[in-house]
Amino acid sequence: MSLSDEKQLKKPVTLTLVAVGYLGAMVLHIAQIYIQGRSVYPHDVLLILFYPAAAYGIFKVRAWGWGLVIGHIIFLLGSNIILAVKDNYFDNWLFIQLNLLLLFFLWYFLRKSVRSPFHNPALRWWERQHPRYGAVFRIALRTATGETAEGEGVNLSKGGCFVRLPHDRNVALKEAVEVELHYEDFEPFRTKGRVSWVSEGEGINPKGVGIAFSRPDRPNRLMLRAIMKVVEARWLKSAQGAAA
Repeated sequence: MSLSDEKQLKKPVTLTLVAVGYLGAMVLHIAQIYIQGRSVYPHDVLLILFYPAAAYGIFKVRAWGWGLVIGHIIFLLGSNIILAVKDNYFDNWLFIQLNLLLLFFLWYFLRKSVRSPFHNPALRWWERQHPRYGAVFRIALRTATGETAEGEGVNLSKGGCFVRLPHDRNVALKEAVEVELHYEDFEPFRTKGRVSWVSEGEGINPKGVGIAFSRPDRPNRLMLRAIMKVVEARWLKSAQGAAA
């Protein structure tokens, strides 16, 4: 694996740290029950069991994990407020620490920059089989019905690309397409593909589609390989210039 591959495919350590931190909240929860010497309610057992499941969902960066964390935190905060009012736990410093930690997690996971990778697989770059590089190129997509959508490519890999589309054009998720890609002075790269994800253009993500290439024939495979050498070399030069 090349240096650029490692930079592109290495999973962010923050995900592991946040998952471990969520397990730390479980320890505080158990400690709170033990120190207070209160009865263990059925919902306590259920909530404690959900900590590892939520932490696993965070670590794997899955949509169900994000939903489980948000639901779990809201339920925990509500439960703690009820216990505080019912059993007068207002002076317990551990109780305050636990709730502050839960509020931090709620704020953290509701941020768009954190929420987006959980719901958009294309943003989880470390799960890609091939590293993806920023590149600008013209591309035309032809659907099975014969409709053509022309757009601008914004990144490229050996396995696919992302295409920015005009607001009046739409291509359905998992729809089969024929791809014709034009990059600078190279001959057009042609292959079949499939829409792997769709962006409606909300927030920081432009409107467009992610395309997964089917295995091209040998001439087009060699063409893509030649294009990728130029794209990767420019990406590395740009990265080195930014680090200088």
